[in-house]
Amino acid sequence: MKPSNFDIIKAEFFDRDTKKVAKDLLGKILRVQHPGEPEVLCKIVETEAYLGLKDPACHTFGGKRSPRNESMWQKAGTSYVYFIYGMYHCLNFVTRSEREPEAVLIRAIEPLSGQDLIKKRRKSKKEIDWTNGPGKLCMALNINKKHDGLNLEKKPIQVLSGDEIATKYIVSTPRIGIGTKHDACFWKLRFFIKDNPWVSKVPSGNPK
Repeated sequence: MKPSNFDIIKAEFFDRDTKKVAKDLLGKILRVQHPGEPEVLCKIVETEAYLGLKDPACHTFGGKRSPRNESMWQKAGTSYVYFIYGMYHCLNFVTRSEREPEAVLIRAIEPLSGQDLIKKRRKSKKEIDWTNGPGKLCMALNINKKHDGLNLEKKPIQVLSGDEIATKYIVSTPRIGIGTKHDACFWKLRFFIKDNPWVSKVPSGNPK
């Protein structure tokens, strides 16, 4: 795969309806290149949309603003990286405007290049488990809190044009791990590419 065959996704792509962005990110290429290291290319295969002020599962629900979620209040096309369970980082892409703090969580990716580097970072894990989850992919790509608030048009984290995934190949389900205390746990805001083996968790009854 040659990255020169793809265009860097601009901020305008993210400044749209968050559910649409979450779907359209499927098939796009995530490019990560840290200083002094080779680049790693991965296909985005699973996402979740978080709808800001009106979404009880979102970090900015009800207008909440803090040092932790400040990047969500920045312009579309900004990275938002947070730390959970005292163990894992999660990579998100900010959408909409500064007045509409919404984002898309990158839940799973399919490695396309840089597998040797990913294997080294993930140590003895099985290949299929390298990047099939938001915490796993951040470990595989060495993404942490210092990558919060970055412009996604510039290195080290960029999104490239990649493939367009037809609607019939996109599966939608409720999001994972947000609890059951509100109606938002039933909202079908998780999207993944049908039959892709790198998806984090395929629900029972998933259409084949």
